[in-house]
Amino acid sequence: MKRFKYILGAALVTAASFSLMSCEKDYLETVPTDAISDVTVNSSLENLYLAVNGIQRKLVSQDGSSQGQGGEPGFGYSRDFQSDDIYFDVVANSWHRDLVRWTAQGNATSTYIRVPWKVYYMRVLNANLILKGLEEPQNAERSGENLYKQVKAEALAFRAHSHFMLVQCYGKRYVKGGDNSNLGVPYRMEPTTDPMARNTVEEVYRNINADLDEAISLMNGTPLQVDDFNHFNTASLNGLKARVALAQQDYAAAASYADTAIKYAEAHGAALMTPDMVSSTPTNTIFSDITTKTNEAVWAAMTKDDQTIYFYSFYAYLSWNYSSTAIRQATKTINSKLYDTMSATDLRRVWWDPTGTMAVPLSSFKKKPYQNRKFTARSSGDAVGDYAFMRLAELYLMKAEGLARSGQDAAAQETFTKFQVTRDPEYVAKGNTGEALIQEIMNSRAIELWGEGFSWTDKKRLGLPVDRNGSNFDVSVCTVMRIEPTDNRWQWAIPKAELDANNLLVQNPL
Repeated sequence: MKRFKYILGAALVTAASFSLMSCEKDYLETVPTDAISDVTVNSSLENLYLAVNGIQRKLVSQDGSSQGQGGEPGFGYSRDFQSDDIYFDVVANSWHRDLVRWTAQGNATSTYIRVPWKVYYMRVLNANLILKGLEEPQNAERSGENLYKQVKAEALAFRAHSHFMLVQCYGKRYVKGGDNSNLGVPYRMEPTTDPMARNTVEEVYRNINADLDEAISLMNGTPLQVDDFNHFNTASLNGLKARVALAQQDYAAAASYADTAIKYAEAHGAALMTPDMVSSTPTNTIFSDITTKTNEAVWAAMTKDDQTIYFYSFYAYLSWNYSSTAIRQATKTINSKLYDTMSATDLRRVWWDPTGTMAVPLSSFKKKPYQNRKFTARSSGDAVGDYAFMRLAELYLMKAEGLARSGQDAAAQETFTKFQVTRDPEYVAKGNTGEALIQEIMNSRAIELWGEGFSWTDKKRLGLPVDRNGSNFDVSVCTVMRIEPTDNRWQWAIPKAELDANNLLVQNPL
């Protein structure tokens, strides 16, 4: 697989160019010594391609995020800690405590609220700088070439993805057929940081879809410079469209986009994990080595053993065997009620230890019933590991959900069965239809994607409460057991530093 030199996400920004959010020192995006100027990047399509590659690499590195929110994987588990699928003892370890207890969401100065805004808009800025560079004469005149199409498609995809994540966190949920004129986030389409008002939720989703539609059109039929999971391709772009369609409750479209993604991915070698792979998880690194031990990655980051980012790594917070305080003292467990939805023959049961007696690397590691065994770091002394931003399993579950919610029960059951037998070889369709089939699919989705950043956004898009009652969650630890979908804190506070720098913004109700 062809590899490129690691380009920092800030490499497009010259020393005098841009501040991500304001003139305040904390938000100045300074240029490291190995950064290159925008003039150099814009000088050729090849350099612009390296810049796109740099954004991809920064998804799993120290990109300005805090230690507890290490890039895209860190943002994912930070969102999940707000929900009701993952429980851990936040008394013993303070990381993410304010998210678990829902005290950060309405706090405009909270690190957990400030950092995602900063990092996503950094990606948007860099994507816009790349798109602007494509307009340079030496690049624009070559617009028919495949490399031009790939660079533009990937930059558009990063812009769309960043805004999609932002609007899900800082805006209200999209309601199909409803009034979506409430405030979302600024949708930045130019490489500037000038003050800008918030677009409505409707406008944000319209622009997200427009960017993804153009990216898909550019990719279709184009021989790609690199056609693998490290870069956007037809599969991952259609997978993103399916995610957006689910968020907009356009379920037939979600099923269609997921189907297109599945067909492209499988035609290019992707395959669902086999039952043997699924059942090997407690003693195998199938997730931290997902790009080499399975064929299930659709969009992912490969990480070599010499590319550690230490305590910024996903595996420093959500593995069971890496020796960090966030692992040793704060054991991550699955909601016992969710665990119990699995059949006795579901092989994913081994992804957790319901007894809390399985071996741990050192005596200092706490043990708890239902503790995580899904994510295994490559070693207890190294937090290095691959990370899949999108898996084939998710595509199957999106297709099944989309079909079921659009009234296509037979097709939904067929798709779901094809997936489920890889997790439970003895699975037989129960004859469920309608809401019962939907619930069966959603239970499997929650189990399959546990810890991968979907639980909280799934609750929000469906207008469901977070409900930790009747499970292994401890109210003395969490302090809050149920959050209604009408709670203002589902819309995170706009960071105070951004409000101070941008007088066109309006704060969310706190």
